[in-house]
Amino acid sequence: MAYTLSREAFQQELHGQRTDLFTLRSPGGLQVAVSNYGARLVQVAVPDGQGALADVALGYDSLQGYLDGQLSMGALIGRWAGRLRAGTLTLPDGSHRQLPTNSGPHHHHGGPRGSRFQVFAVEQVQADALTLSHTFRTEDDGVPGTVCVRLHLQVTADNALHMAWTAEVLDAPTVLNLTGHAFFNLAGQGSTHGHTLQVPASRYVPLAADVCPTGGLSGVQGTPFDFRQPRRVADAIATPHEQLAVAGGLDHYLVLDEQAPPLAPPSSSITPTGLRLAALLSEPVSRRAMEVWSTAPGVQVYAGHGLKADPARDLGRGAGQGGWLWQPGDGICLEPMEYPDAPNHAGFPVRWWQPGEVVRGAIVYRFVSG
Repeated sequence: MAYTLSREAFQQELHGQRTDLFTLRSPGGLQVAVSNYGARLVQVAVPDGQGALADVALGYDSLQGYLDGQLSMGALIGRWAGRLRAGTLTLPDGSHRQLPTNSGPHHHHGGPRGSRFQVFAVEQVQADALTLSHTFRTEDDGVPGTVCVRLHLQVTADNALHMAWTAEVLDAPTVLNLTGHAFFNLAGQGSTHGHTLQVPASRYVPLAADVCPTGGLSGVQGTPFDFRQPRRVADAIATPHEQLAVAGGLDHYLVLDEQAPPLAPPSSSITPTGLRLAALLSEPVSRRAMEVWSTAPGVQVYAGHGLKADPARDLGRGAGQGGWLWQPGDGICLEPMEYPDAPNHAGFPVRWWQPGEVVRGAIVYRFVSG
C-alpha cells in the first residue's frame, strides 16, 4: 500500500529507550501512524468517497527526519503549551519561578526537555488503539510537581481519531496545558491557504511585541481572526492588521464561545465528557473536511508561516509518498489548549492542580469526505 511507512525507519535507541512506529486502522478506513517519540502523529491517511487514501498530515518518513526537522511536527506538546514570558511561572502565592528557556527569552512548548523531545512508554497496543505514558518531572522542565500522563489514542468507525489523556498529580501543586501540534493539509499537497476555516470564537488574545499575550482580550470583528463564519485562510491573512506583523503571520489564540455546537460530538469509550467544537476545516477541491473537538477553552490557529522551504527542516512526505519541500502555509495547525501564558496573567483562567487530583482532557479529529 502506498501509505505504509517503514516501521524499521522509526526503530532506534534514544535516551536509553526504544522508539517505534504503530499504525492504527479503523473500520471506516482511517489509518493513523504514531511514533512514541513525542507521541507524534506521523501520518493520518483519510479515505475519500471511493476509499482511496490521502495523507492529510505533514510528516517525515523516518525518526531521523523528526530529530532534524521541525521540532513540534506532529507532537503532543506539554507540560505547558505555548510561551511562558521570560521563562517565568507565577505561582499561586504571587512569587515567581524561573524555568529553562528555549525560544529567545521564553519557555516555549514545554521548554528544551518538554514532551515533544521525550520517548513515551508503550503500555498497550491494539489494532485500533494505543496507550502511551510519560512522567513530567520538575528536573526536566522546572515546573513544580510530578505528573504521570497516560495518553490513549483510538480510531473509530466514523473516521475519528481520539486523543484522550488522564494525568495524575503526585507530589506538589502544578499546572498542565497539553495540545497536539499536527500540521494538516486536507488536499494532501500544496498550500492550505485555499482551505476554509470556521471557529466559533468572538474573541482572541492579542500579542505584545515579544509575541506573548498582552493580558487582554479583543473582539474578532473586522480582524483576520474572525472565523465565526466559514472563511478562506487566504482571505484572513490578506486582511491588514498589526497583529499579523507582530506574530509573523496568523498564529493566535481564539477563545471559544459558550454555545451548543451544530454537530453531534464524537464519542468513544476513552473520551471524557465536555467536548466542544473547536474548529471546522475543509478543502473545496478534494471535498475533505475535518472537525476538531476538545475539552479546552480555546484554540491556537497557526497558519504555518514557520515552514520556510529549508531542506534541512522542511523536506517531508508529499502526495504518494514523494518528497515535498514545505513552503510557508503548506500546513495549518489547530491546537486546542488553555489560555497562553495564563499563569502570568491575573485575568486569564488557570487551574493549579493539587496532589491526588487527576486531570482529564481530549482532542478529537473527525474526518469527512464528500
